[in-house]
Amino acid sequence: MNGKLYLIGCGPGDADLLTLKALKTIEKLDIALIDHLLTQEIIDLIPPCAKVVFVGKEKGKHSFPQSEINAMITEYAQQGYTVGRLKCGDPYIFGRGTEEAIYASQNDIETEVIPGISSALSGPLSAGIAPTARGVSTGVSVVSAHLSGDRVNLSWIPMLSVSDHTTVVLMGLSRTRQIVKEALDQGVDATLPVAIISNATTAHQNSIITTLGELISASKGAPKPAILVFGNVVNLAKVLPTYRYESKGEGYDIATAS
Repeated sequence: MNGKLYLIGCGPGDADLLTLKALKTIEKLDIALIDHLLTQEIIDLIPPCAKVVFVGKEKGKHSFPQSEINAMITEYAQQGYTVGRLKCGDPYIFGRGTEEAIYASQNDIETEVIPGISSALSGPLSAGIAPTARGVSTGVSVVSAHLSGDRVNLSWIPMLSVSDHTTVVLMGLSRTRQIVKEALDQGVDATLPVAIISNATTAHQNSIITTLGELISASKGAPKPAILVFGNVVNLAKVLPTYRYESKGEGYDIATAS
């Protein structure tokens, strides 16, 4: 009898931002396949008896290609194990969760997807930036600057010229030179506010407030992972509260919530 696959959204980093359902599911796993950005405090919540397999992907360095991850998920599930694919953020926000869910379905593996808080929304909040705000921004777009095959995606650049819109860019920190050149070539205002938000909601959270024209120099040395936020809402960082990370200390355990 086949086991079951859980695609678990583990949020932006702080274990306090796990949903109760995500926590309860993690606690019953036999196999945990984890991303490279998953924080240690979340990894520590995986039961000691569960097998932990690192399948993270870094730019230019993949521990396993996606096809092998798909096959691994299926193999473990077909052996009757409860398998968890632990993903940072939300499984369906640039997380390849759709590919894994489709592959599992095609191989008759029961699958459940557990939503997580994406850094696309928690990142701005952590830096005191509201992605939408009355009188400032009427909408927000979430885009990736990175495509398969290490290609750059700049199709979203025209949105930067919309005055009452916010654009959140994932996987864009290493593409700032290309982003700035294309934006200026398309006539985007060089004074457009931009935020670089690194390690959102963790103890290492860091934010840099700059402008489009200064983005290249401001991004040098900025910690990864990071998101970019473009728009006038960035100015709200001067008045809105930032996210407060609370240290968990040694042996952090929130299993009592189950």
